[in-house]
Amino acid sequence: MRKLFPVISRRLSHVCSLKPYKETKWLMPNGNPTGAYIYNCVANQKVPVILNDPHIATWYSCGPTVYDSAHIGHASCYVKLDIIQRILKSFFNIKLVTAMGMTDIDDKIIKKAVETKTHFANVAKQYEHEFWIDMASLNVEKPLIITRVSEHISTIEHFIKKLIDSEMAYVTFDGSVYFDTSKYPAYGKLQKMQPEGEASNEEKRNKMDFALWKAEKPDEPSWTASWGQGRPGWHIECSAMVTKLFGTQLDFHAGGIDLQFPHHENEEAQSCAFHNTRQWANYWIHVGHLHVKGDAKMSKSLQNTISIPSLLEKYSADVFRMACLTSNYRYQMEYNDEMMKTAEEVLNKFKFFLKDASNYVNNNAPGSGDYKDKILSDLQRIEEANIEALKSDFDTASCISNLLTLVSNANRIIKLNKTDYYPVPIVLIADYITSVLTRLGLKLQDNQDSILSDSVVDTLVEFRHAVRSNALKRKDKEMLQACDVVRDKLKSIKIQINDSNQTSSWVSVK
Repeated sequence: MRKLFPVISRRLSHVCSLKPYKETKWLMPNGNPTGAYIYNCVANQKVPVILNDPHIATWYSCGPTVYDSAHIGHASCYVKLDIIQRILKSFFNIKLVTAMGMTDIDDKIIKKAVETKTHFANVAKQYEHEFWIDMASLNVEKPLIITRVSEHISTIEHFIKKLIDSEMAYVTFDGSVYFDTSKYPAYGKLQKMQPEGEASNEEKRNKMDFALWKAEKPDEPSWTASWGQGRPGWHIECSAMVTKLFGTQLDFHAGGIDLQFPHHENEEAQSCAFHNTRQWANYWIHVGHLHVKGDAKMSKSLQNTISIPSLLEKYSADVFRMACLTSNYRYQMEYNDEMMKTAEEVLNKFKFFLKDASNYVNNNAPGSGDYKDKILSDLQRIEEANIEALKSDFDTASCISNLLTLVSNANRIIKLNKTDYYPVPIVLIADYITSVLTRLGLKLQDNQDSILSDSVVDTLVEFRHAVRSNALKRKDKEMLQACDVVRDKLKSIKIQINDSNQTSSWVSVK
């Protein structure tokens, strides 16, 4: 395995002796291979996931800056990260220690506080509370640890002081602190950028130097540090909080693709400098943006956002998650009604199959069951193919495609074969599909707001099926049209019927 990837010795040396980024390679961790591979931006290829402990991994996600409501661009990022976390935990049996940092001190929060004449802490609390409600509505699991910048000021101050003492950072005349990128030649390894050119202002020594501490400004919150009054810069916050939790090295660090530079680049640089190591985060996970019509990124600045409650008025959380599952987490996803309708159709194919499978297994037709080895072989083949897909950079799109193939094969047995009866393989397929989809975070629950109970709908659908079957035999067009009217009426109240020769099933749709 080591021959496949560029590896540098794990022997540590002072950061000042690091080679420029052109020669900086991803360092393969020592430890236990999980069998999974993940794309790494430093290596620019998929690399093996290797953990110090084969069953425990650390994970940190950059959380929101809580100055406003979240939108579905944020939702797509956190849903996709939730899917990856669930795969690591449920398919690879890794105990994932998840943490998320909440930026509750920031220029935008302070601006909102001034505009609304509210204390900045109350602004942050309001929108953080709203964020967690939105995430729960999307079935995104809450991290085990939540860190807030306002609660870790002393940790951040200690981190900065060590960088100043090691001359990796410097204090300016106004009391701000900057990281000296010229002292860290590996700067730019995440996105291949070199620290060069004139400084953009007289306080900075180099163009790419970034603020660790911002000097106090009038009417803004500030804290006392040994070098002066002020508040933390954005990048230092995550590094300090992660170090407090996980020590000198982190397994997974995740966020949107827009965070790769400068945020994650700066985190890696200052953390390597602080810990005197060549590699801080072993695996960077970056999620592609959600785009809207016209290839524009969804963002508040472009005023093209859709709120999460607005999304859920039109589509269920399961439909949105299915849209995320059928795309690649690393690439942009375009949001439109066509894409969402396709995701809804895919979801309904699974829900219809599960209903049909239950009806098939519990039918009262005469005869006895058989195992049908070919169906069981198809199931085993799909199970193996899905594990390989998930091992290859969490390829959920292939996994969903494989499940649809399995449904198609099983439906041939359920709907087209009138004589043979194979309850065991059909119920095993249904159980496997349910297991995979729920482990990926789908609830597969019907709309609880339906005005009709399940039992009433079951009775109505069964009655309609009997009438329709009789009308088909007699070629009674008027009766068939009446059955179509019933079908359309039910669809108008979010009940969708799937007809077949053997039976009719239904699901509740958003």
